[in-house]
Amino acid sequence: MKSGLTMLHQIADQLAIAAGVDPQALDASRLQWIVDARCRHLALKGTTAYAEHLKSSPEEIDALIDAIVVPETRFFRDAAVFEHLRRWAPQMAADFPGELRILSAPCSTGQEAYSLAATLHEAGLPLARFSIDAFDLSITALATARHAHYPEEAMRNLSAEKQRSCGTLHHKQWKMHDGLHRRIHFERRNLAEPGALGDGRYHLVLCRNLFIYLRPQARAALAQSLAAALVPGGRLVIGTADRVEELSAVFSPLKPAASFAFAHRQAKLPEEVPAVSSKVAASLLAKHSHVARAHKPIPAAPAAAEAAPVNAITLYQRALQHQQHGDLRKSEHRCRQALYLDPKYLPALELLETLWLQHPSLRLRRALAARIDRSRLATQGHPSSAEPAPAWKEMA
Repeated sequence: MKSGLTMLHQIADQLAIAAGVDPQALDASRLQWIVDARCRHLALKGTTAYAEHLKSSPEEIDALIDAIVVPETRFFRDAAVFEHLRRWAPQMAADFPGELRILSAPCSTGQEAYSLAATLHEAGLPLARFSIDAFDLSITALATARHAHYPEEAMRNLSAEKQRSCGTLHHKQWKMHDGLHRRIHFERRNLAEPGALGDGRYHLVLCRNLFIYLRPQARAALAQSLAAALVPGGRLVIGTADRVEELSAVFSPLKPAASFAFAHRQAKLPEEVPAVSSKVAASLLAKHSHVARAHKPIPAAPAAAEAAPVNAITLYQRALQHQQHGDLRKSEHRCRQALYLDPKYLPALELLETLWLQHPSLRLRRALAARIDRSRLATQGHPSSAEPAPAWKEMA
């Protein structure tokens, strides 16, 4: 009889085939917990029975994918990305006459797509000038996106101006503006499949924090799909950790947003809009798109060799590597080291917030959220709003 761990590997392999997920990116304990829950729901006796059921049930594959996916998203996630797009929007409109086609994939529960629409509209583009396709594999996430209602806390850390640009608050629920909602088309697609984007010709594509979770074949297929879907002169926005070999073969980074903005390698790179301030330029260079919640891999990935710490940026990059390998304790330690050198370094603060999602101390989580708010205000050019931060040992 096959062991439970062997059957768990078999289930992970089935997920890899169905969704392109790299089995090493899955958390073994979390996957087992989800399988146990599905067994109870289906009245199946254990992991072996579930693995057999999964082979013959496409519906159960969909249910498992929905359970596995962590909807790690929020409105205007990574301010530098949306600042970059806000500044590029008028140039994009000038370069491409007619309707601008935008893609958000994976779109999760829709916050990114609505943030995109609000950003373009606030940058001066009429709503009729652009349309947004938003693709995801999760049926549950897409249902939330189409409903266009979000809890009050979903915009807790946003300025009143950004809140108003997206929606209105009714009975502790944010309702997205109808005009924005009408410009977005939500659809279920498996981005790991070859040709998943069809013959879509997009001027702007956001595909953040997906490549790191895909197996090599799926990464290659997605890179080719993106290359075929993006028009010459268009822009691709990814997460910093998504800079995989398959993507680098067909896209080149754009400066100053080289950590997340790319163009076709073969095409002439468009000139960048001049930076409005040194603070914004620094933010665009330093800001990183964070990885969705990291897990202990199946099997555990080898730890990366480390050199001596140099500065906050290199320490933060090591923290990201530890997070991707599932070593959250080391990731937190590197974040703290980065913040010792630079207490206002926003990427490290935001990564630590992700690591502390389940921290038992609400007081510490609130203190960290307040520090992030002050750091964001300082990054946006309001240094007077940033109060001195407490020493990190107070958050131990």
